[in-house]
Amino acid sequence: MKRVHFFGAALVAMLTLSFAPSQNLCEGFLPENDMKIPIRLQMVEGGGLNQAQFNAVLDRLTEVYGPIIEAQGGHLSISRQWTNDTVNASAQRFGDTYQLNMYGGLARHPAINEDGFMLVACHETGHHLGGAPKVSGWFSTWASNEGEADYFAGLKCLRRVWTAEDNSKFMQDNEATLDPFMLQKCREAWSTVEEINLCARIGAAGMRVTALFKDLSQEDQEPRYDTPDTHRVSQTDDSHPATQCRLDTYFQSGLCIKSVDDALSDSDVARGACVEADGFTMGVRPRCWYGETP
Repeated sequence: MKRVHFFGAALVAMLTLSFAPSQNLCEGFLPENDMKIPIRLQMVEGGGLNQAQFNAVLDRLTEVYGPIIEAQGGHLSISRQWTNDTVNASAQRFGDTYQLNMYGGLARHPAINEDGFMLVACHETGHHLGGAPKVSGWFSTWASNEGEADYFAGLKCLRRVWTAEDNSKFMQDNEATLDPFMLQKCREAWSTVEEINLCARIGAAGMRVTALFKDLSQEDQEPRYDTPDTHRVSQTDDSHPATQCRLDTYFQSGLCIKSVDDALSDSDVARGACVEADGFTMGVRPRCWYGETP
């Protein structure tokens, strides 16, 4: 049976459904929208990634996560749809094939740089490898939910795909413009320069992707690191969190001091993660989407 989990527009989900009637679909990445960014528009307006950058990000993800997925008995397959103008990305599971569908329209959005695009790719990988919480429902058992895929992106994936040398260069190039509150929290959580650099880079990538959410949702309020979402759920919400809540998740994922080698679990939400029950006050899943008690 063909199963799909989308990190994308509801319209794309509906079109895909027409070709595979027995799929598991999540809600749209954002409320239904008709944003398209074809190559010709990027050539006029600029911004976003070029095709070489698009492929370089996905090459790096494949280099790191291909062997990890193979060790688990699976196969990583990335459908590189550069010419597709949809502002979207998605993950699918076909037996032991872990598929990511990466669209050029999203990569060409002016808010996206290589780090932001890598975060998106890591999010899609997180649907396969992010562990609990899983999407609830009798028809799906494989996919980590949206908030957990966001958390996995910074907690595990970005820490593996980015090198210490590149993180150092990122800090040299960007420290003067990084948010002071975000930097201070990274320095409180971590002790070494290498760890702080990585934490700051994760936080900055989260803000990049959050700018895309804000644009597509046509929101007026600017997301900030120091104004976390005050909404609290009584039980875990599987749908895509609100814009500020998603930034909170990326930010917290970079602050969790659990080792990248401390694996997440498909059933135990505490394993490999920072949870309040273990005494953590930073790096925990935000309560604006996470409601389970470990």
